[in-house]
Amino acid sequence: MSAKRQRPIITILSEHSALRVPRRKIASLVDFVASREKTRFACVDILIVDDDAMSTHNWTYLKHRGTTDVISFDLSEPGDSGLTAQLIISAETARRVGPENDLSPQTELLLYILHGLLHVIGYDDQTPEDREHMTRRQESLLGDFRAR
Repeated sequence: MSAKRQRPIITILSEHSALRVPRRKIASLVDFVASREKTRFACVDILIVDDDAMSTHNWTYLKHRGTTDVISFDLSEPGDSGLTAQLIISAETARRVGPENDLSPQTELLLYILHGLLHVIGYDDQTPEDREHMTRRQESLLGDFRAR
């Protein structure tokens, strides 16, 4: 008899008013990515902010000026029962950029979460080859997730 897969603890904190946050869909996306990537998330903390707050976080943690779409951290410790992810997402960026990508702002927000989760799993986008591989994977996962 197989053991039931334990669901991660998912915390979503929204500190903005730019975009409605689809909390159930976010939780479903985390489960979907874990299943497809054959990994386990023990805990996923998601902070959704505006561009001003994202600029502050981007400088504080990465020493980059300006806003960005997502910042991800792997806070896992040796011996943890799964990955511990912390994501900071810009809702204003999703609202602004989504229509430019022919996506709703909510779908763009899900794309940022998916991108951050892939980073925590181990995907990288620092070289053109890695970026292309990661982009293909996130587009495939997002397409499959939306088609369910």
